[in-house]
Amino acid sequence: MTHPDPAIAALLDREAIRDVLHRYCRGCDRADEDALRSCFHSDASHRHGGFEGNSMDFIAIALDIVRPLAMCKHMLGNITIALDGDIAHSECHYFAYHRRRDGDSGVEEDYFSGGRYLDRLERRDGVWRISRRLGLLDFETFTAPTDRTLWQGPAALRSGQWPDDPLYTDFAALVER
Repeated sequence: MTHPDPAIAALLDREAIRDVLHRYCRGCDRADEDALRSCFHSDASHRHGGFEGNSMDFIAIALDIVRPLAMCKHMLGNITIALDGDIAHSECHYFAYHRRRDGDSGVEEDYFSGGRYLDRLERRDGVWRISRRLGLLDFETFTAPTDRTLWQGPAALRSGQWPDDPLYTDFAALVER
C-alpha cells in the first residue's frame, strides 16, 4: 500500500529498495539461495563478470563460487536511487572480499574487488525486486592471507553460511524474504 504523503511514500520505496540491495549482499555472504532469489524477479536479466543471462541462472553460478569459500563479505556504499512510479533505477558501489583457493596453484588467497551495481527495479504486486542488473568492476587485487588470530578463536564466533550461521539459528527474526 502506498502512503498518501508522496514524500513519505518515496522514503518507504527507497528503504524497500535498499533492503533488496542489502539482502543480496547477505545472500552472497551466507550462501543463502532463498535470500538471493528474493532480490530478483523471475524474468530478471543479469550482466556481471563473464555472465550474461537470466538472474536466476547467475544465482546458481554465484552459489557454486561462494559455497566453498572460507570467508565472503560484500559491503555497499554510495547508494543512489531514482524513482519513477513502479520503476526505479539504482547505482550502488560494492566492495567484496573472498578467502578462496587459487584455481591454478591451490594456494589460499584473499581476493578483493570493488565496483558498482546498476539496477533497474520494478514494483510488482507491491514488492520491489531487481528486473535488470549490470555489474561493473572497478578494481580487483589478490593477496596472500595475512590474518594472525582469526582461525585460533572458536569457530562459533566466526561467520558461517546458511543454515548454520547464528543469523538463522539464533536471530532468525532478522531474516526477511
